[in-house]
Amino acid sequence: MAGATFCEDDESGNVHLFTSRLADMAAARGVEFCYGTRINALEHDGEQIGAISVTRPDGAFDSLKADAYVLALGSYSPLLARPLGLALPVYPLKGYSATLPLQDASAAPMVSITDEEHKIFISRLGDNLRIAGTAELNGYSTALNAVRCQALIRHGKMLFADACRWNEARFWTGLRPATPGNVPLIGRTRYRNLYLNTGHGTLGWTEGPGSGRALAAIISGQRPPVEFAFTGV
Repeated sequence: MAGATFCEDDESGNVHLFTSRLADMAAARGVEFCYGTRINALEHDGEQIGAISVTRPDGAFDSLKADAYVLALGSYSPLLARPLGLALPVYPLKGYSATLPLQDASAAPMVSITDEEHKIFISRLGDNLRIAGTAELNGYSTALNAVRCQALIRHGKMLFADACRWNEARFWTGLRPATPGNVPLIGRTRYRNLYLNTGHGTLGWTEGPGSGRALAAIISGQRPPVEFAFTGV
């Protein structure tokens, strides 16, 4: 490497483990998760949402009612908002990652690495190395592109050739909810009991806890203590 910028307080971690444990803690406090349930539509009654039409895992139709509703479906948020006349500037920006088991832990980085030239991000996750990056505009397709997958492996080998068992890569792709200015949509809509928490782009986990805390304040009729252009506030 010719040079680098070291950010002492930068951190990385396992987002799947984090969200799984968070769900367990929320369930212990009474939160009910409806896994395998399809959201069909948000039903509005004039200036407010009256219910959510859903299909249960067994195929039964149901209607869920609440005092307040939060639309936090990432890249899929615009699909449910559009029938309500809400045009959300959120587009699915497909990203890729490769997770590789370590072969020589001493040859792998202990801090998060950002390759600015190739827009590749490398993180140490215990006994694995995660290499992520790319931005593909391909609608809502989550199909893996072999060329992009191998590009991640190629760049990883250039930097840490002896670190991993490269032939055991596990590939994944996901849709980042991107906005034109990379600024998320958080706050109230023109429907008085419908709120937004979407459009975080590549920073969903980074901004997730703060976004949730700010939105909880807004729903409770308070103003969040952070200076941000919250929608409808």
